[in-house]
Amino acid sequence: MDWERRLPPLAEDALDILAAAAEDETKSNDEDGGDEGGGSKVDFTKDEATAILVADEDFTEGDATYALEVLFQRGHIYYVDDEVYITPTDD
Repeated sequence: MDWERRLPPLAEDALDILAAAAEDETKSNDEDGGDEGGGSKVDFTKDEATAILVADEDFTEGDATYALEVLFQRGHIYYVDDEVYITPTDD
């Protein structure tokens, strides 16, 4: 079956916020002479990802923890040690 379970709205919002933060960080790195390959692979620690979400007024720390867990369980993010990476998509 070729379908994906829909994310809860809170997790969708969290993914959008993290993707925007990663994009902003990539643009900043490119402007500062970062990765010459046309973009940096941006990651956050779990604490940084939580802080990014909590900085949005719609998220509490509990909401952020829940959203990160849902995103991980559904394969939208993955962890390497304490680093959080957004899973690349075909979009």
